[in-house]
Amino acid sequence: MALIAPRLEFKLTGPDGEDKGPEIAHFIELLGLDRIAPGRYSTLLVIQLFGGFKSRTQNYNKVIREIEALEGIRAASRLKPPIQNKHPPLRGLWHKHYMQDGIASMARNIQHGLRRHGIPLFTQRAEEAAADGKLRYVSQEDIGALAHDVVTGNWQRLSAAQALTGEWLLFAKHAGQNYYLDLGTHDKSTHENVRSQIDAIYCKEFPFLTLILDGGDTSLAPQEATE
Repeated sequence: MALIAPRLEFKLTGPDGEDKGPEIAHFIELLGLDRIAPGRYSTLLVIQLFGGFKSRTQNYNKVIREIEALEGIRAASRLKPPIQNKHPPLRGLWHKHYMQDGIASMARNIQHGLRRHGIPLFTQRAEEAAADGKLRYVSQEDIGALAHDVVTGNWQRLSAAQALTGEWLLFAKHAGQNYYLDLGTHDKSTHENVRSQIDAIYCKEFPFLTLILDGGDTSLAPQEATE
């Protein structure tokens, strides 16, 4: 049975003083979180998703898809599996990668693909030349195929291995269920600020977080993956 958290009350207004409450209520319906994870999402997560939607900096569906995958509503994600944080200040919480919008996300995955797979087509061509005993140079005609392998080929390899990377959806595990808290990043310099928000706000919605962050919640599942 889901532990229904008390919703915190926020009064949000636009630059002209207009009350945004009705618009956010409609947005919550659009997200479908009351169907996917009733009572198990934070108020500030909704506000983060709403801000990304209004500023057109993040497609909220990319976050919702990861939540649906974690809840078993849709097929497994193409991104990295969930990981439990090992180190303070977020030790005890979990994070699941979600795909950000924009060129920065693509560039991060291209770098990740290069580190993991290199350029398989280049390696293949080099091995073929060595087998033929020939010295072969990269030609202008080769560039397009090699670039395609770096970008599209490695993206497909990462996707097939469920290894695409992104930024973090922070969540907690308690009593066999997931509680979705915050959108975070790999940047460790931001984690103290996230922890301050958790202590000040999230622990009021989900009091069990205090035990998890102090290492006393024995309902946590074993670590499912390594970073």
